[in-house]
Amino acid sequence: MKKVFMSIRTDSNILILFSALLLSMFVGVFPANAFMGKSKIAPLNSEVHTPKEIFESKTDLIKVMPLNDKSLAYHIRLPKGWIQLNSDVIDGNSATGILRQISAYTSPPRIERRSVFRVSMIDLDSLITVDDWFISYMLEMGFSIEGMKIKSPRLVVAQYTVFEDGEPYAVRAVVTQTGSRIVLAEYLVHQDVYQAERDEQIWAMTGFALDDPVNKLPVAMKTFNFVDIAKFDYPSNWVIQAPVITDITRMEASVLNGKNLKQDEITSSNNELLGRIDVSLVSKDQGLTLTDEINLLKEGLRNRKYKLGKYIENVEEKDINHLITSSRIDVYEVEGVSKKLAGYEYWVGVLESKTRYYLVRLTTVSRGENFKTWAENVETYKTLLRSLGPASIVTDDDPLAPR
Repeated sequence: MKKVFMSIRTDSNILILFSALLLSMFVGVFPANAFMGKSKIAPLNSEVHTPKEIFESKTDLIKVMPLNDKSLAYHIRLPKGWIQLNSDVIDGNSATGILRQISAYTSPPRIERRSVFRVSMIDLDSLITVDDWFISYMLEMGFSIEGMKIKSPRLVVAQYTVFEDGEPYAVRAVVTQTGSRIVLAEYLVHQDVYQAERDEQIWAMTGFALDDPVNKLPVAMKTFNFVDIAKFDYPSNWVIQAPVITDITRMEASVLNGKNLKQDEITSSNNELLGRIDVSLVSKDQGLTLTDEINLLKEGLRNRKYKLGKYIENVEEKDINHLITSSRIDVYEVEGVSKKLAGYEYWVGVLESKTRYYLVRLTTVSRGENFKTWAENVETYKTLLRSLGPASIVTDDDPLAPR
């Protein structure tokens, strides 16, 4: 099978050649049968037969500020007569990683089981997109996503079924982010009355929104500088490892996922599999050859007792520093040299500026082994890539900088 390579933001063929050489020297070019959850999820069905004006005439606009926290304030239209439940009693400083209900409404008493609208939140301690958090939550709970629409990296709408007290409920959900919190809003309708209330459910969740969400990263970030030449950002709960810089023609640094590590465990070779990003800067005036750089990658993997396995995919990342003229990211499986090593991935990013090449590699547990950890590592990798580039002071990479 012939594979066609496409370059991203490039006026040079060097990144395509680099990727082609990497493939030819390490692996076959047939894609691995990796877990691709998003591509298998059906699109969300939002078709309704009830006009919006009719829906609004039968509903009231509800505005709530759970926990008296402005960043959690929301609005939604619910059918007239719905009753607010006394669920806003949870301590806002509860432990990180626990999904807590902070607001709820229910339909009036009736013979059929009542419909419910509820809002829950969870505090984040890592970088992760809303859609990846939601997928990992569905996997953890054993739920099947029946339809999903990713409106932005911070907003997802989805449909799925849950069982409450052994009874099936169709759920329409909006998942969004405010600062370091994920907010999950759900409208539950019992299967027996779903067809009658389906349009109400869809219209209601279409109008749900946070009033004043906080638009910032969920964790504190740090900046690492390669002297005054280049820099990148990384989460403060990751650990930086960088040798003393003695030669600016080639500089190296690594960051390790340190969320669950104690200080005396950081140097353990096994712990890098929780997530590790290696960054290399190479000056163009040193006569870079593709073969030399590939050999260095091979040696680095061999020293860690790994080798590349099957090719998985090419990943596009458009939000790169404007001084980066070319970029390409490829993903592979990782295999062990001396022992069985299953369920890991190796991401290779090659970026080019006017004067330097940036090689950025991620070693992570695979999406099929531990989707949440994989998603956290990948978003950290992408965040680092977006911040990576020449330092903010005048450099040869900035053609507009004053001389």
